[in-house]
Amino acid sequence: MGETPVSRGLRAWMAIEVLFGLAAILSVFLFPEQTEINFAWPAKPPVTAAVMGAFYVSAGALFVGSFFVPTWERLRVIVLPSLIFTATELLVTVLHWDRFAVGTLPYYVWFESYLLPPPIFALLYWWQQRRAAPVGSGITAPLAPWLRALLLANGAALTLLFGAVLIAPALLVAAGPWTFTPLTARALSGWGISLGLLLLSMGAENDRRRVHLATLMPLTLAPALLVQFLRFGAGVRWDSPWLLLFLADVALLAALAAALRLNLPFTVAGPHQGPRRGDRVRAA
Repeated sequence: MGETPVSRGLRAWMAIEVLFGLAAILSVFLFPEQTEINFAWPAKPPVTAAVMGAFYVSAGALFVGSFFVPTWERLRVIVLPSLIFTATELLVTVLHWDRFAVGTLPYYVWFESYLLPPPIFALLYWWQQRRAAPVGSGITAPLAPWLRALLLANGAALTLLFGAVLIAPALLVAAGPWTFTPLTARALSGWGISLGLLLLSMGAENDRRRVHLATLMPLTLAPALLVQFLRFGAGVRWDSPWLLLFLADVALLAALAAALRLNLPFTVAGPHQGPRRGDRVRAA
């Protein structure tokens, strides 16, 4: 069964997501110390907004990269994680409504960027997937078994850990490497959950070509975090075991992502296989 083309509706929505991401990058990545005027709420200390900005950069890389993906089977790896992430941030907004600068332009950008995506992503996923083969079928370049197991285990651990913080933000407030509030703990937990779900999605796809797009997030997250910690890491408790463990994990994921993009032999089970006769883009 051939691969299915990406619909115009999904392409258009990805472009809108890029615009939402660009607005966030221009505020919390470039100027995280000015969240009182350029963000939906005053995120303090600045390192909190800076780290969120690094995640926005990595997400922006995914959505920009989606424009160069030819088929749905190679793009869907990011859709369900994006749906859950945006739904999580919408929940965070509702839970901490009183902390937001309601009525300001940054608030409206934030709110719309998390109110609209969940139903739109759900609809587009349903529309595209009903025309495609099930996830995990038609694999031509399977991941090495150890790599797939690592992605699934790592993804599950991140999802469960940050899911616990979403439910009980006091866990991060009490043991975080810098000062957190329940709002900032939950907002950052959404990013941790999204990274975990992306790894689970990569493991489910189990095909080097179909996880290629997803590798952009860890590849860009690692240097973006480095830049932000160099800029705003003065108040960070660098002896925090949780921070060190997370940064080591991000570095590992970036190295594996680079290996996948370079098609190194140890990341793929067996020799590289070119496109098969049936592995063409199927007409919609």
